[in-house]
Amino acid sequence: MMDTTARKRIEIIVEAVQAEAVTDLLDRLGAKGWTVLPVTRGRGRNGLRHSGDLSGVLDNVLILCITSAAVADAVLDAHQELLGARPAIVSISDCAVLRAERF
Repeated sequence: MMDTTARKRIEIIVEAVQAEAVTDLLDRLGAKGWTVLPVTRGRGRNGLRHSGDLSGVLDNVLILCITSAAVADAVLDAHQELLGARPAIVSISDCAVLRAERF
């Protein structure tokens, strides 16, 4: 059986136009990588939200980052810069990874 290593999984949902600012912050805080995925629809406090209008202004993305506890703590410490006035959902959870050196 392969050994796993504990890491933190950070999930951030933001408007697509804000994604670059968030990934720049993750880079500055020491994240080794991240993935940006489109969000096609969702429902929350403000009701249903769909992507796909021609401008893309209302589209959301999910930014996924698996990293060390130290980087996750730095993200939490930078919550003002991360969230600011932008609408966002941020969650951090424990996960286990193979090939820990990649994270």
